[in-house]
Amino acid sequence: MTRADLIECISEKGRMNKARANLLVDAVFECMEHSLRQGEKIELRGFGTFQVRHYRPYAGRNPRTGQTVAVKPKRLPLFKASKDLAARINQRRGKKSA
Repeated sequence: MTRADLIECISEKGRMNKARANLLVDAVFECMEHSLRQGEKIELRGFGTFQVRHYRPYAGRNPRTGQTVAVKPKRLPLFKASKDLAARINQRRGKKSA
């Protein structure tokens, strides 16, 4: 699903025009990004959690040359699906093939 697909789906299910659905998607993503930048954990019960994982600096290797390269510390977002979401996805898959 792309961002445009998400906007289309929200506009249909929410019975709103695409411009309003676009504003809604933008607002949700901005709020989530802001929370993650602050180091906060986002928990959406029944869906999953988003959190920032901190990586320490390390010595990596350039795969082309084999030369050692210093990799700077970084923070990356991490998503973990809830057990409910995983069960729903697997349950639907089973129903389609049956």
